Amino acid sequence: MSTATKKRPFCEATRRRNIQGALWQNHDGKGNPFYVSSVTRSYKDSHDNWKNEVVHVPLDDIPKVIAVLQELESQAYLQMQVDYDEKQQGAA
Repeated sequence: MSTATKKRPFCEATRRRNIQGALWQNHDGKGNPFYVSSVTRSYKDSHDNWKNEVVHVPLDDIPKVIAVLQELESQAYLQMQVDYDEKQQGAA
């Protein structure tokens, strides 16, 4: 019997610039497969060293994460418009 650590099977990956998503297959206690996604954001720190931030998201939570991020994006653009309008009013 091997003492090597068994790696989780990698299923799929996609990338958009510095953001990478991956899908991993795991198995429950009965040997049934289930899937978990990971999202990795790569960036350089203040010392010019590459860093990676990883978030693991269960498959059932992906739609909720997407919805939260879309709402945050919408709110950010609304706030940017408010900021712009206030700046324009102050310059008048």
